[in-house]
Amino acid sequence: MKKKITKKTKRILIAEAVFIAGVLIYLFFSTAPNQIYPLHGMTVIEPDFVFEIEHGEEVLISIDEEFTSQIILTENSEINLPPGVYYWKVKSGFRESEVKNFTIQGHVALNIKERNESYRVENEGNVDLNVTRENKGFTTDIVIGIGESEDMEKDNSSYKGRQI
Repeated sequence: MKKKITKKTKRILIAEAVFIAGVLIYLFFSTAPNQIYPLHGMTVIEPDFVFEIEHGEEVLISIDEEFTSQIILTENSEINLPPGVYYWKVKSGFRESEVKNFTIQGHVALNIKERNESYRVENEGNVDLNVTRENKGFTTDIVIGIGESEDMEKDNSSYKGRQI
């Protein structure tokens, strides 16, 4: 026995197919990887910022838009990026978000702690510092790297710092 499909049944089947396709398309786009922070074109001043994403597994960072040389971050990854412009996107499985960029601004932060017979000079910025010590007409240059410190004796010397 052969059943004949009526026009009404065809319309119902087409409506159900359109509904299911719409739901699948909505789910595909609503669960796409997305970047929340940093915003596109934003300048970041704090060196210990956190990437905020949704529906993603990895953050890809590069110094060029083509991601020819990329850094891949996963959850709980930590990285110290030097000042500059960076491009980033979020990846989830086989899907990737759009490419956005942000800038890390260089900043100098020099901390000097006085001790009994010396000073402790700490570089708390995100660029290397060249500290010049002047003593009786002689100068000595000391490079203090990011996160590093240097002990310097107290005497009649003066110290000048500059970013390098």
